[in-house]
Amino acid sequence: MKETCPNCKSNFAAKDIKNINKNSIFIEKQCPSCQTWFCLNKTLTIIKIIGIFLLLITSLLNIFNIKSEYSLVFSSIGLVGILMAIIITFFGQNEAIKK
Repeated sequence: MKETCPNCKSNFAAKDIKNINKNSIFIEKQCPSCQTWFCLNKTLTIIKIIGIFLLLITSLLNIFNIKSEYSLVFSSIGLVGILMAIIITFFGQNEAIKK
């Protein structure tokens, strides 16, 4: 998957990124061209995590048949959650980090 640096606008493969900072939920990466640190927009990162949690919670509720009469609703909510996460993963905008 190709990524674009928000600072120098160069395109590079994800495997070319050598430095990654995973100290928080906001994963920071360093551009191999200009050495600028960048990450996914913080609001989009939170929405992505919410989508993943929606999928996880609704999947567990369906697996353990908790309130089984609502399983269609749980499945629909889980589908919406994972779609949010996938769309943000592939189409989210990166932003440069001021350090």
